[in-house]
Amino acid sequence: MAKPPPGTGYLAGSALADALGTGLFMSGAVIFFSKRLGLTAATMSAGFVVAGIIGLVLVAPLGGLTDRFGYAFSLRTIHFARAAIFPLYLVTHGFIAFTAVTALVTVGDRLAAPSFQSVTGTLVADDQYSEAMGYIRALRNAGFSLGALLTSLLLAIGGSAAYDTLVIGNAISFLLAGVLLRARNIRAPRAPRDQRLFGVRPRYLAFSGLNVMLQMHDTILLFALPLYVVEQTTVPTSVLPLLIALNTVVVVLSQRWLSRRTSTMPGAARAERTAGYILAATCLCLALARLLPTLGALIILTTAVVMLTLGESLQIAGAWELSRLHAPASRRGTYLTVFSISNGVERAVGPSVGALFPVWGAITWIPMAGAFALAGIAMRRLAEQPWPSRGKYL
Repeated sequence: MAKPPPGTGYLAGSALADALGTGLFMSGAVIFFSKRLGLTAATMSAGFVVAGIIGLVLVAPLGGLTDRFGYAFSLRTIHFARAAIFPLYLVTHGFIAFTAVTALVTVGDRLAAPSFQSVTGTLVADDQYSEAMGYIRALRNAGFSLGALLTSLLLAIGGSAAYDTLVIGNAISFLLAGVLLRARNIRAPRAPRDQRLFGVRPRYLAFSGLNVMLQMHDTILLFALPLYVVEQTTVPTSVLPLLIALNTVVVVLSQRWLSRRTSTMPGAARAERTAGYILAATCLCLALARLLPTLGALIILTTAVVMLTLGESLQIAGAWELSRLHAPASRRGTYLTVFSISNGVERAVGPSVGALFPVWGAITWIPMAGAFALAGIAMRRLAEQPWPSRGKYL
C-alpha cells in the first residue's frame, strides 16, 4: 500500500490494529454467541436491539465529554475500556448479562469513530484530511479482511479455546490500538470549560438525517443484495462471497484517490451529489438483474457492486469532510458524535428496509434509486457553503 499521508503513521497503525481485532471478532461473533454462550437467535436479536437503543441514548452526551477532555485522551480511554469490556463476554450467561455487555460494547464503538475522526483532524492539514481518512479506511478494510481470514482458520479448528480466541484477540487489538496512539503522544485542542454539552444546530441535524439515506449503501451490500440474489435471481449463491471480496478490493484501490476530490467543502458536497447519482444507477442495475438470464445477471451484478463501492467510497469521503467542516471547532466531538448517530440509525432501520427487496423484487429498487438521487441533491444544496451564524449554537 502507498505511503501514508504525513502525520498519520502511528494513527494508521492504531487503526489497523483495531480493524484486525474487529474483523477477527465480527466474522465469528454469531457463532461465538450461539456455540460458546448458548444464546438463541431470538435472544441475540433482542439483545442487539436493546443495546442499540441504549447506545443511541448515551452516545451524544458522552460524545460531548471528548471536547472537554481532549480527543486523543478520549480515544485512548475508549480503546482501553473496550479492551477491558470484551473479555466480559467469556463470563456472560443469559439475556440480561449479554445485553449489558453488548450495550457497553455498542457505546464504545459509537464513541470511537467520531473521536478517531477528531484526532485525525488535529494531525493533518485541512487539505489532506480527506486523503488521510481515505488511506486509513482502505487500510482498515484490509485489516478487516485479514481478521476474517484468521477467524475462518479458528472456526475450522473449533472448540471453546478457538471461540475464546476471537474475544481475547479483539481485546488485545484494542489494547494495542491504545498503546500505539499513546506512543504518538497526540494532543487535541480542549473545548472551553463553559461550553454546553448539547446545542447542535438544526441544519446539522438535517445534514445528519440525509446521511441516513445515503448510508443505505451499507444495507444494500450486506443485507439487501445477498437476499435479493438468493430469492430473485438465478445467480448461484456461491458468487456472493466473491462480490463482497470485490467490494473490499475496490475500496482498497480507490478510497484514497477518491478522497482527494473531497478536500474542500464544495468538493465534498459535489461528491455527495455524485454519490447519490451513482447509488441510484446501482439500484437500477440491480433491478435489471432480475430480468436477465444467469450470465447476464452475473455481469450486471458485478457492475452494480463496482458502482456501489465507488458510490459508497465517494459518499463516505464527502461525509467525513462535511461533518468536520460544519462542526464548530470547540464542540467538534459533540457534533461528530451526533453525526455518527446517523450511522446507528441506518443500521437499525436498514435491515427492515432491506427485507423488502427479496419479497417485492425488482420494483423495490426504483423508489430506492429516486431516494438516493434526491438525498444527494439535497445534501449538496444544504452543505455546499458555510452556514451563516445564527447565535452561539444555532
